[in-house]
Amino acid sequence: MASLSPSASTYTKMAAAAGGCAFRAMFPGLPTGCGPVSWPPACPAAIHVLSVERYPRDPGSGGGLLEASGGGGDLYDLGLSDGHCRLRAVLHPALNSLVRRNRLRCGSELREARLGLEYDERRLGGARRVFVLLEARLVSPGNGAAAPPAAEMVKVQKLLVFGQGEEAAQGPELPIRAKRRYYLPLWDSANYYGEAWHQRPPGHHAQPLEGSRYINLKQLEDHIWPKRKDLPPVIVRILRKFRLYHFGRPDRYSECPFQAKFLVADKSWSVTVVLWNSLCMDWYKHLEPGMVIRLHNYIVKKSYATRMGQDPEVTQEPVLELNLNPRNPAAEIAVINSRSVREEWQLPSLQYCFATRKELSDLRSGDLCDIIGLVTFVGRQERIRNPERSDEFLVYRWVHLVDGTASEPFVLKLFSTSQPEIQAQISPCSLADNTVTLLVCTNVRVDCQVIDPSGQTTFPYLLTTEYSQVYVNGHHQGKLYVRQRKVKEFIQWIQSAKDEERDRLCRTLIGGSYNYPPLPTSERDYRREILGRCPLTTMSELKQLVNQLEYREYRQVTVQGRILSVKYQPLARVDGESAGACATSEPAIGGIVEFEELFDDDRSFLGTAGNKSPVKRNGTPLGKQVGPSQKRKRKGPTRRKKQGSARFGKDTGSSGEDRPPTPRPQTCERNVNRAGSPGQGLSFSKACQEFCTGPDDTETMPGTGSPCSELPIASLAECPPQREHIPHRGNISHMVARRFHFRDKAFLLQTFGLQPSSLTGSPAAQTADLERCEPFCCHGYYTMTILGLNEELSLDAIFLPIVPRLDHRVMYPAKHSNTLVSILAHGGPAFRQPCHIDTECAESSPPSPGDILRSAADLEEMLFIFVLDICNQGGASVEVLLNRAYVQHRAL
Repeated sequence: MASLSPSASTYTKMAAAAGGCAFRAMFPGLPTGCGPVSWPPACPAAIHVLSVERYPRDPGSGGGLLEASGGGGDLYDLGLSDGHCRLRAVLHPALNSLVRRNRLRCGSELREARLGLEYDERRLGGARRVFVLLEARLVSPGNGAAAPPAAEMVKVQKLLVFGQGEEAAQGPELPIRAKRRYYLPLWDSANYYGEAWHQRPPGHHAQPLEGSRYINLKQLEDHIWPKRKDLPPVIVRILRKFRLYHFGRPDRYSECPFQAKFLVADKSWSVTVVLWNSLCMDWYKHLEPGMVIRLHNYIVKKSYATRMGQDPEVTQEPVLELNLNPRNPAAEIAVINSRSVREEWQLPSLQYCFATRKELSDLRSGDLCDIIGLVTFVGRQERIRNPERSDEFLVYRWVHLVDGTASEPFVLKLFSTSQPEIQAQISPCSLADNTVTLLVCTNVRVDCQVIDPSGQTTFPYLLTTEYSQVYVNGHHQGKLYVRQRKVKEFIQWIQSAKDEERDRLCRTLIGGSYNYPPLPTSERDYRREILGRCPLTTMSELKQLVNQLEYREYRQVTVQGRILSVKYQPLARVDGESAGACATSEPAIGGIVEFEELFDDDRSFLGTAGNKSPVKRNGTPLGKQVGPSQKRKRKGPTRRKKQGSARFGKDTGSSGEDRPPTPRPQTCERNVNRAGSPGQGLSFSKACQEFCTGPDDTETMPGTGSPCSELPIASLAECPPQREHIPHRGNISHMVARRFHFRDKAFLLQTFGLQPSSLTGSPAAQTADLERCEPFCCHGYYTMTILGLNEELSLDAIFLPIVPRLDHRVMYPAKHSNTLVSILAHGGPAFRQPCHIDTECAESSPPSPGDILRSAADLEEMLFIFVLDICNQGGASVEVLLNRAYVQHRAL
């Protein structure tokens, strides 16, 4: 690095002469003017990332340093600071994957940054300067779930903007390299984000209600085709508010490509109101269901479904829609105060259909209802691919609510409702701290999963729709649902809750891995119910998937293979160790020429000495062998430890050493006894023999004279072909739900929420702080090593057994033998009688881990179907959770 730029002392003198600003040292001619700098020297000073903001390209976003750079359809603007001033720069699109995996994020600290400078040639005199971050060395913890504390000392509000003089530009900051008036949320496109969305509705000079002429909606049928723009106003009530829709494309110019839909009605009919472009930014936040509004200067069209030839009765959409545009003509919207609403208008009231948890079992799949309850569990936020637009994501989380009518909670899969401020406030109750969270969610859809072939056991749950709305404490006042009978009954239950019900509300929790509904308990039922919708995945495809998942992206896959080993690890013992392993320095980021090598699939999964296979043979771990090829691999982790980080850029190549050291599960190998203690790893000698295959090989037991009998299962020298092993790279601490206490609210919400776009306060603490939050009924986990059918690839998966009496996770309430095979099929051990959550059962405790391990003696003879839940925790940290495993009784 020293050969690429002047010495650090030279830059220190330049920065001192420039008033201490490292950016002025890099560009000494600014702000008086200088030529473009396409490859400047690196800045050795520490630079903090204050914000990372996303927006779509437009046709004019290319050219200059961003010419033909790839990186998808999005650009990212960075807010950078050296502690003295703030600089806005565009991240080179070749480095976009670092943001998508949450390696480069707000709060990160950069060293040796290179910033390219160019001028906007579309502006007279090149008045606009554009800085482009070309490369840097990233210094931040390996944990991607929390913002690193790199910018604690930076006072963001008092920083001057570099290159703009003493006064920063007024108004919200706009994207640097696109003609857009907005930024998108980092992780989805269904929410609004930023200061460009007006905090107050724009003021319009509305006509007085007295003496005005109005038209009812039914009369608008006669004004579709002429497209008249001088129709009289309409007065309607909003019945439904739909999720915000963003339709921006890289090949189109559009400053505000948004669409917002509302279902409205008057006494005669109902229609859909569609707001376009900047009207969404002006009004979307302020229009709510139940409001009465006056609309003028609209255009009447047939609904989109009708224009596409769909039957309105099937789509259940109105036939007409009123389109409101910011111009040609400029639409007028006015909210009418409730005291000014006249009875002669006969506007329909807002209808609710609240259902209790007891009534939920009587509803059918597809039914809509409204719910109210106390929040007892809030899952972490995860993302799935949008089935309609594969380049976009949908953000969701699981929420449990209780209403006192049943022992089971409502299970709600809460997607975005375009209410980011409200959803950010959702947290569990904490009666110990005298705080409760009362949540109302409207227009949710019922889905019933039938597990039992007889149809007697169902697992109903709820899904938000595109017009669902959610409200929590502080947002209930003035809402029309407060007058509903079932809402009043629910409030009465809260006020008269018994001690045992209050005790249950004290055991609330947050975060961790969660999946619902539970999977079937037998291979036959899984084949019939699930496997047809989720085809099998090969191990090579699984390896590629693990390496390609983006931040918090969730996928469930099904593979088949055998179990090579099982190890049990107490959670309390591993928490500190895994946290320490994850707190390593991130490698360098960037490189415009060699950026594709940053996440080299093949190099990241080699069985190096730092990633030992947990499979043993004759008590000798794989990593203890010292064959020639393995001796060479041992040097890799040693070099990484000395270097601390790798360099990227045009002058240095990526050597595959940019991944942080993988935290491997620690096995308890001390004080092991023959009885199969919880810390003892199982060894399957016959399964190990299957690694030594060849055209003339036959199965031989150890010590029979076979050339491979005394070698480990992955000896590359004498036992081709090479067998790869994928160790578990996830953080176990983030897979386990934690008890919720109000004192930890901010930290837990940030830890299990998504990474924010900008620094909003003190950065989140490190992973070690999560260990001070008590795990919920989880005392340990099993590490299962799975070998594919072709015996070319193995991987480690984590199994967190469900505790049937206490766990918030649900499994099928069936009796079984409590062997390891039956536990893997059911999700956890069983009591003699099925018990509901939080109910008392006078039964013996579930089997100990030692008893479970002793029941696994014959696993090497069995072929399994494995259901894996995979989620990227950030960066190279990917969790692989074993959901269920079924013994195959016939070939697939």
